Parts: sequence; structure tokens; C-alpha cells
Amino acid sequence: MRLFHAPAVLLLLAAPLFAQPKFEFKEKKHGGGELKYVDGIPVVTVGGKPADIGEQLAQLVVKDTSDPVDLMERFLADNKLKGALPLVKVQAMRLKKGIPVDHLAEMEAMAKRAERDLDLLITANTIYDLSSGMGCSTLIAEKGRSATGEVLFGRLFDWTPTKGLSERTAVVVVKPEKKHAFAMITITPITGVVSGMNDAGLCVTINEIRLKDSKDKAAFDWEGVPTLLAFRRVLEECTTVAEAEKLLNGMKRTTAACMTIADAKGGAVLEITPKSVEKREANKGVCCCCNDFRTDALATKSGPCIRLTQLLKVVEAGDKLGVEDVFAQLHKVNQGKKTMQAMVFEPGKKVLHLKIGDGTESATKVKAVTLDVGKMFK
Repeated sequence: MRLFHAPAVLLLLAAPLFAQPKFEFKEKKHGGGELKYVDGIPVVTVGGKPADIGEQLAQLVVKDTSDPVDLMERFLADNKLKGALPLVKVQAMRLKKGIPVDHLAEMEAMAKRAERDLDLLITANTIYDLSSGMGCSTLIAEKGRSATGEVLFGRLFDWTPTKGLSERTAVVVVKPEKKHAFAMITITPITGVVSGMNDAGLCVTINEIRLKDSKDKAAFDWEGVPTLLAFRRVLEECTTVAEAEKLLNGMKRTTAACMTIADAKGGAVLEITPKSVEKREANKGVCCCCNDFRTDALATKSGPCIRLTQLLKVVEAGDKLGVEDVFAQLHKVNQGKKTMQAMVFEPGKKVLHLKIGDGTESATKVKAVTLDVGKMFK
């Protein structure tokens, strides 16, 4: 049985139907860091001690861009939280104690050099814990189900398409001292990880899960590591899926999330709450995730959502998937302009195929840019 019809694949291989965003960033260098465009995608490279990284980010991507206060206010208004920024900032400061020391030092240097409000930077990096709006989808094809013979990891980043978010999207390559280098696809000034890959080829992405939808009835932990920074720790400290699972089990976690994760050998979904970390393995060489828990320990819903139902058809079809096939399957579950990014990681090659939408249509309709992330780490 064929999964793909020629017209659908040809559509994705054709020239982009929609343009990339008009990014706010300018090419420049500062203190060992650099921002340059690669095939139209802004790529930022920073490294060193936390204060060095913060200063480089301040000069390259924060200082010259529009004030994030306006963007944050628009984002909250789009999520039916108009006027709530002062309260959200107060809540974000309650999470400050859980921020890793190095990450906080980086934010402090960034705030000082860019002359921005530190509280706002902390709010940006705890926004997942304090708001909603994500609706992401992921699809992993392990070696036996990959046309390349290597693991392929596809991901849609679906978020509230607030005006200005796409324009502040960038690939940021971070080379911290005594930790793994990693690349993240982020919206500045977020320095936690939403989607990323490290120098070992370990890849992680986040899928939003509401805490109330967990069977273990866990309470929000205000002393936990904010979720996006916990995901960053995984890339900074781990090389395999097993190491990531161990690290997450050993840290305090604020709220619920799914981590879709893959290394060069295979992938899984780690279903996370403040009480639990449950691992969901691939089925017949395929692993999929959307926005609900599926393990017996945590699932509260009887069946998968409509998007996951569509992706799970790949499991039974049995075909081997190439990069464009993964993009084609993800295109079937896109959410229009909410689908802000589409990507396929190749962990073994340390390659990223990336599509960034302009906020008017699904990013799956844009032509992919291929980035050799492995070379960027060297």
C-alpha cells in the first residue's frame, strides 16, 4: 500500500507557495558570536561562559529588535489574557528559584547588555509553564522504517500565531563551556529549548499537555525547573534517550509536557508530569505524538486526537519514509497559520531541514532549507 500520492509529494518539492518571514535580525559579529543568514534563515552562533553567551545574544538578537513587551502583550491578548502581563511576570518570578544557575546568569547578562527588563526575559523563558497555545505534532521513523537507513525525526511547531513571532524566529547555536553544544529553533528572547539538537545528535521537541489531563493528578511545582530550561539541560548534559530519561527523573519538574526525543539509534516519547516520567516506545519503528498522554499510567482520554489518529496510519502502512515523506505526513496534520515551523532532524548526520512560516499560512507549504548543524558545532 502506498502512503503518498505523486501530486502531494510534488507540491511539497515545488518552489515555496509562501515567503519566509521578514526577519528582524541584521548580520553582525560580537565578542566571538555571529549572526548570519544561511539560505534566508537567521543563524546565530554564541559560546563561552554564561555571561559571554548572554552578552553575545544581547548584541546580536535582542538589542536591535523591537521591544519584547509589546510582543508579549499581544501574545497574551491572543490567548485571552489581555492585560495580564503584570500578573504573569509576578508568577514568572515565583519560578526564578528553579532556573539553573548558568541560565539565570546568561539572562542577567543579556538584560544588562541589551538594557531589557530581566523579569521579562524570565517571563519569556517560563511562558510554557504559565500559558497555553501550543498544538504540536511529531513523527519519528526509526532506521527500519527510514528510506535513508537512518533515524528521521519530524516536527510541527504549532503556536498562537501572534504578529511578530515569526519575525523573531532564529536558529541559535550555543557552545557553552564544559557542556554539549546544541542548536535550537527558537523565538527570541526565549533561550530555553522548544526544538533542538546537540553535538551528539540527540534531538528533543516539546508537545504541550495540560496538567489537568494527567492521570497521576500531579500538582504544579513552583520549585521545579521551568520546562523549556529543563529541555535545554537535556541537550546540554545528555547524549542518548536513556540519559535524558534519567536526568528528567532526577530533577524537579514544574508541569506536564511530552518530550519527543531521538538519538541516532531510535526515538521515544517521554510523558512528563511533576510526579512522573513515563516512556512510550516506537511501534513498528514509528513513534508519534500530539497533545495528550497515551501511556496507561498517565492517559485520561480513551483514544487519540484526530491529528494523532492521522499520523498513526503510518505505523500500519509499513512503507519506508524519506525526508519529504515525513514532511508530507506532517502536512496532513498542519493547523494552518498556527503551524509556524516544520522541520525534520537527521540525528545521525546532525542535519536539520527547516521550514519557517510567515504567520499567514502553514509552514509546511514553504520550501525547506537544509542546515548542516554538525559543521556549526565544530
